[in-house]
Amino acid sequence: MQAIIQSYFDSLKSYFGAVKSNPDAKPPKRTPHFYKVRWIQNGITFKDGVIRLSNGKGNVAITLKSDVKPVYVEMYFQRGSYYFSLVYKVQIPPKRETGKVVAIDMGEIHPIVSHDGEHTIIYNGRALRAIKQYINKFKAYIQSKMDRCIKRSHRWYRLKRVKTKILAKLNAQLKDAEHKITSRFISDCIKAKADTIVIGKLKGIRKRAKFGKVSNQKVHQWAFARLQSMICYKAELAGLKVKSRVARMLDKSAFVSEAYTSQTCPRCGNRKKHTNRNYHCSHCGFEYHRDGVGAINLWNKVSGFMLSPVVGAMASPIGVRFDWHLCKSG
Repeated sequence: MQAIIQSYFDSLKSYFGAVKSNPDAKPPKRTPHFYKVRWIQNGITFKDGVIRLSNGKGNVAITLKSDVKPVYVEMYFQRGSYYFSLVYKVQIPPKRETGKVVAIDMGEIHPIVSHDGEHTIIYNGRALRAIKQYINKFKAYIQSKMDRCIKRSHRWYRLKRVKTKILAKLNAQLKDAEHKITSRFISDCIKAKADTIVIGKLKGIRKRAKFGKVSNQKVHQWAFARLQSMICYKAELAGLKVKSRVARMLDKSAFVSEAYTSQTCPRCGNRKKHTNRNYHCSHCGFEYHRDGVGAINLWNKVSGFMLSPVVGAMASPIGVRFDWHLCKSG
């Protein structure tokens, strides 16, 4: 009972905190089918690497293995199984003070392209696009099957269970890929001894998307806000500062506009609209990857340079190819 009451007031506190930063925030509309059972400190006993969760008088306690005692434990029901979520208190390291900035240009094909003044790294996101494309194809296929059935019939419910199971698996793969890409990026920032990450402002990009049917679908399914939030909380745990739209501690003056960053030559300042993945300046002959040009110009804006001082002998961008065993650098 104490855990339920505490969970309720935690939800209220979270909601009113969200309203302060976003007046349009609304509470969830749907009532969950299953309630998360929470054990607080009074119901948790830890000894010799084993956690014992109180299960009521006369009932056998639930035991879990852990090296550290958690702050609280939650049990929830998902896809026919019970899961336990153990929440720990993490010590946040002090903020780094190296004076080095990393600017990133976010894109639909390459989710992250970073530049630190010397090196440009492109994180390949074609695996993310492949998963999204397969999700769209599967949705269309299974929905066409369901539309030919009588609603709420035995076959309709069987197809619905298949749809729920497969989509849950694909969404888990998508989330796993996003976590691996962002973790690798934060690891590379630490390796480069950076203390600040700058993310461009992408607000309103969906409203401005007026391309073909396929391109519009890709833009509208581009989860850049989710990637930004992952970068923000992982950077905070690593002691890095973040300047972005989703950084909670910053105001609007911290936003960095991405206007014309991919069309402006960082060597001479000439503006030219690109036609493919490579940028070629017709004025000075500068050639580079177009997403890398966007990251360089964004870094120039933050560093106070009108033109980049290093583009005269720019090294080729480094590519990080995604695979399911992608890990942190070093």
